[in-house]
Amino acid sequence: MTLNFKDIFNQFIRNRILQHILFWALSFLILVNILKVSAEIKKIDLIYTAVFHLPVFLIVYLNLKVLFPYFLEKGRYFLFVVLALTVIAVGAGFYLILFNQWIDYIFTGYYFIAFYSFWDISLYYLIYIFLTSLLRLARGWFKLQEIENERAETELKALRSQINPHFLFNSLNSIYSLSRKNSPAVPEKIVQLSDLMRHIIYESDANFIPLEKEIEMVRNYIELQNLRTVKTEKINLEIKGDIQNKKIAPLVFLPFVENSFKHGLKSGAENAYVNICVRIRETDIVFEIENTKGDSPVLTDSKYKGIGIQNVKKRLELLYPNAHKFEITEDEKRFKVFLQIYLN
Repeated sequence: MTLNFKDIFNQFIRNRILQHILFWALSFLILVNILKVSAEIKKIDLIYTAVFHLPVFLIVYLNLKVLFPYFLEKGRYFLFVVLALTVIAVGAGFYLILFNQWIDYIFTGYYFIAFYSFWDISLYYLIYIFLTSLLRLARGWFKLQEIENERAETELKALRSQINPHFLFNSLNSIYSLSRKNSPAVPEKIVQLSDLMRHIIYESDANFIPLEKEIEMVRNYIELQNLRTVKTEKINLEIKGDIQNKKIAPLVFLPFVENSFKHGLKSGAENAYVNICVRIRETDIVFEIENTKGDSPVLTDSKYKGIGIQNVKKRLELLYPNAHKFEITEDEKRFKVFLQIYLN
């Protein structure tokens, strides 16, 4: 199984130990080149750099384990700044004591001195405090983004699960009505429904699918619903533009088509109709559907009333944030939906 860059990056974000190892390895590599006393890196340079990191470890982990979670993250910014400066001062003092007094007892065969002054080393430590705090904030941001993406994906799956049964019930009702008339077309329509369900179960699980598949499903749904109405001539589906090489979120159009059949042709209104128009352009897709309104009772269970359209609105907000326009207009005689989706 191959991993792409995104998978590797996500694993790196989750692995805190690997992050720390990489940070300190880079820190050592950079400092050994800064602190070396000659053109070539020698053993004494490696020892000096390793010992130099001891107070750096102290201030970095005091910041990450104490100052950051208990002060900065809780909004106690003034105390965080004061304590961070205190930690830097303590670290600089520890550096001076370490290299002026203690290190000669540890490495007796070498001569070390505190090469940097108190203020010089404090500047080093301030940079470390700043960088590690910034990395901690960045890791928190990436973690938050991962949680948000998982939440959005979970919500999308939940919304699809609400749409699918609604569609299935309506289609089965259509075939049931046909079977009561002993129509020889029943087997063909069952196969057609099977194709539609295959589309929903296997192809609509993705966030985006080819536009032609979505339109094909709408066409098939209209054919199934036509079995339940004698007003097939009142249904108009018009496609304008090239549907090839365009992608769209699955099951976006269908709930509006369902709603139009339910409240339009089944409404009992005089001269009932459903007009559907899909316009495909280079930068956007425009879906418009208009139907008549009437006063007859809805034929579907009121428990499901409005579920499909509300779900589509939520999915549009998740999949097309700031990239769609959705409007519903209605009066006493007609109901119209306008949906514009901007393409990347």
